[in-house]
Amino acid sequence: MGMHQKNELPEGWEFVSFEDVLEINPSKPPKDVVSPDTPVTFVPMPAVDAVSGEITDPEIRPFSEVRKGYTAFQNDDVIFAKITPCMENGKAAVARNLLNNLGFGSTEYIVFRSKGAILPDYLYHYIRQESYRKLAESNMTGSVGQKRVPKDFVQYSMIPLPPLSEQHRIVLAIEALFARLDSTKEKLDRVPEILKKFRESVLAAACDGRLTEEWREEYVNKEEISIFFESIKKKRMEYWEKENLEKFVSNGKMSQNDKWKQKYKAPENTQNFDSFTLPDEWISVTIEQIASKVTDGDHNPPKRVEKGVPHLTARNIKNWEVTFDNCTYISPDDFEIVKTRYNPQKDDLIITCVGTIGETAIVSDNLVFSADRNLAAIRLTENGANPRFVQYILNAPVWRDIMKKGSGSTAQPHLYLKDIRALTIPLPPLSEQQEIVRRIAALFSFADSIEAKVAAAREKTEKLRQSILAKAFSGELVETEAEIARREGRGYETAEILLERIKEERGKGGKKR
Repeated sequence: MGMHQKNELPEGWEFVSFEDVLEINPSKPPKDVVSPDTPVTFVPMPAVDAVSGEITDPEIRPFSEVRKGYTAFQNDDVIFAKITPCMENGKAAVARNLLNNLGFGSTEYIVFRSKGAILPDYLYHYIRQESYRKLAESNMTGSVGQKRVPKDFVQYSMIPLPPLSEQHRIVLAIEALFARLDSTKEKLDRVPEILKKFRESVLAAACDGRLTEEWREEYVNKEEISIFFESIKKKRMEYWEKENLEKFVSNGKMSQNDKWKQKYKAPENTQNFDSFTLPDEWISVTIEQIASKVTDGDHNPPKRVEKGVPHLTARNIKNWEVTFDNCTYISPDDFEIVKTRYNPQKDDLIITCVGTIGETAIVSDNLVFSADRNLAAIRLTENGANPRFVQYILNAPVWRDIMKKGSGSTAQPHLYLKDIRALTIPLPPLSEQQEIVRRIAALFSFADSIEAKVAAAREKTEKLRQSILAKAFSGELVETEAEIARREGRGYETAEILLERIKEERGKGGKKR
C-alpha cells in the first residue's frame, strides 16, 4: 500500500494514524454491566464470512460464559482477524445487531472502536482493501502457520480521513457500486451449474442417438453395425488366442494342435438395456464384449521407494486425465513383476473403483506407471470401439449412477471388475462414434470457452471492487465536501477541525461514537 503524502490528499482531508481516530482493543465491559445469564452474541472466527465481510452465523451464549477468555466488542465496532490465513482471506466485519449491545468472539480478533471522527463502515472498507491486507501480511510476526498482525502495526497504520459528511457519501457510493458487482457475481456464480447441466444433456443426447440423428439418416445403414460388431468379436477372439499362446511359450508348453482354441467362449449380453430406446442402427453391448482385457492394478503392490516408476491411485485420475500429482513410486524391478497383471498401453481406459466412483481417463502415448488395485483398466479390441466414445458414455449421468449403485452402499464403496465387465452400453457404428466424439468435443470446447470468459469476468469484477476502493480513499469516487461547499457558497467542517472537535469533546468526557 503506497503511503499518501499530505499534499496528495483532497482538500479538507487529513492523513491520520489508526490510534488517532480509534480505540484499539478497548476494555471489556465490567462484570456487573448485565446479569450473568443475560444472552449475548458470540462470533467465532468461522462466523465471519471472508467473501461478504459479514457476520453470517453468530451464536447466542450467556454473558458469564464468555466474559473471560474471549475478545469483547459492541455494536458498530469493527472486528479484524489478525491471524493467518484469516486476515489474508479478508475476515473483517462491522458488528451489528448484537444482543444487549454485547459481542464476544475469538481472541484472534483485533477490535476497532471509533472515537467519533471516523465511520465504522468507512474504516471497514479501508481494511478490506487487498493493498492493506498485503501490507499487514508483510508485517506479521510469529512462526509459520501462527503468524499474526501485531498491535503496533495497526496502531501506526495510516488512513486518509475525509470530513464526516463526505465519509457518509463515500460509504453509500461504495455500497451502491458493490451491490451492482454482487448482482453480477451472483449471475456469474450460476453459470458453472448451467454448464454442468449443459454437458450432461450433451452426453445424454449422445447416448440415445439424438445428437447425431440427422447425420445418421444420411450416412448410416442398418447393416453397418452388424458388420462392425462381428469384426470386434473376431478381434477379441484373436487377442485371446494370442494371449494364451504367449502363456504356453512362457511356461515352456506348446500345444500339438488347435483344440485349446475351442475353450474360447464369447461373452454374451444378458443385461436388459432399458434406460432408453436405441436407434435401429445401434446395438447394446457389455464392456466385456468389446474389450480384449478388463483388469485392475496389482492387489499386493510392492513397497514404495523415493524414486522409480510412478504408482498411481484413484486420486491420480482427475478431470478426465491421468495425473502424476503427489504420486508414490515403486522400483523398476518391482514394476517388472506387477506389470504382468497390468501394463499401461495407449488408449487404455482407466476407471476409479473407490472414492469418487467412475472417474475416467484415457492413457496417452508413452505413459509408464504402476496401477493401484483401486484402478480398473479397459483395453478395447483393436480397431474396435472408439475409446473416447466409451469414455463419454461412461461419464453420462445414467452410467455414473449405474456405477455408483453397483459399487454398493458400504462405508467404502467399491466397483468390482465383474460389474465393469457387465456394464451395458449403446454401440453405434464406428463412423457414427467418431462423429459423436467430434460433436461432443466441439460442444464441450464451447462450454470451456464460456467458463474461461466467466473466470475472466469474475477476476475483472474483483479488480473493479479493488479499483472502487482505491478511488474511494483517494477522493475520486464522490464529489468532495470542499467542492460542494464552494459551489453552495458555505463553509464546512474539515477533517482537521473534526479531529480537534472530537478531541475537545472527549477531553470534556462527552465521547461520541
